[in-house]
Amino acid sequence: MTDFHARLLELESEILAKEQARRGLEQFTPECEQLLASIAQQIGVKLADPVPQDWRGFICYYRKPDQFIVLRGRAFKGSGLFTKHKAGLDIPLGADSINDYSRKFDVTPPQELDHLLVNFGSGESLRVFLWYGENIAPYRLIYEAEVETDPHNELADAITEACTWILQKPREKTLPEYLSGLGR
Repeated sequence: MTDFHARLLELESEILAKEQARRGLEQFTPECEQLLASIAQQIGVKLADPVPQDWRGFICYYRKPDQFIVLRGRAFKGSGLFTKHKAGLDIPLGADSINDYSRKFDVTPPQELDHLLVNFGSGESLRVFLWYGENIAPYRLIYEAEVETDPHNELADAITEACTWILQKPREKTLPEYLSGLGR
């Protein structure tokens, strides 16, 4: 009975978070900007940044001013003889993501890459949300907090843990299946 109630509370929380995130923000605050800048600094590499030719790791980018994406990336050689390698999405056509982002086009995370989305919403207070995206499944809420409580460290820890899931989760399992195998 306890698992059932816990799941219902989790579901209700996720529904409320989706509603708040859907409403978005009336104004993107300096606290929100600082929170995202802190995450970007910790990740270190943004989409289309110059990287060594054998680089692989996590990249981040702003999809919209209030939507921040974290996912796997790798180096791609630019066109031209003396061009540098740049960080693109870790997919066969990842170089296209670099070009699209450089041209300010929308770069949607592809279905084949699990990714994280950080965004904000307003209800009674300004909130930050961390979502896990996989395949065509809807986003799963994995962290939320009030921005006023200064969640920098907790959000960074949640992103680190979720990046570990991205690296370790078998392709054939969904996030809930994987987490239940870990005893969560």
